[in-house]
Amino acid sequence: MKYSVFFFLLGLISCSVMNKEKYVTLSTLDEQKFLLTKEDSLIIDKENLKLKKFSDSCEKYKLTCFIDPKRSNAEFYGGASKFREQFYQNLNISKNSKPSKNRIVVVIGKNDNIKKVEVTNYKDEFIKNEILRVLFLPELNKWKSAQTEAGKAEYEIIFYLNININN
Repeated sequence: MKYSVFFFLLGLISCSVMNKEKYVTLSTLDEQKFLLTKEDSLIIDKENLKLKKFSDSCEKYKLTCFIDPKRSNAEFYGGASKFREQFYQNLNISKNSKPSKNRIVVVIGKNDNIKKVEVTNYKDEFIKNEILRVLFLPELNKWKSAQTEAGKAEYEIIFYLNININN
């Protein structure tokens, strides 16, 4: 009896998650860029000049040299698939929601956290507020800041939440 109740509840939970995935999809996190200040750009230009001189001297003396540009994108701890998993698990969108393609801009700050979120193209204020709520949950605010030659940098990620309800 205990096992049948457990499997019934497990099946019920599984069905609700599968249904959500049928009508709510999250795009890839392909649109990404560094947000650099003028000071950051000046430091990077100086570092690039040093690297150019170093590279030229290696070439001049026929040496094999390794050059590490010291750049890395902002990353969610656990990777993009973990981010998607956490996002889906916490998102509560009603099946009565209007179909839409919500554009989401997330800025990862210099302190390993989400600094800013902007949601556009939404058709329902509830959806916008739900996206904001989810993105500011502690489990989705686990980021490693982007790194440049100038140190930590702000980093912008753009993705889309597609809601397509087929009743």
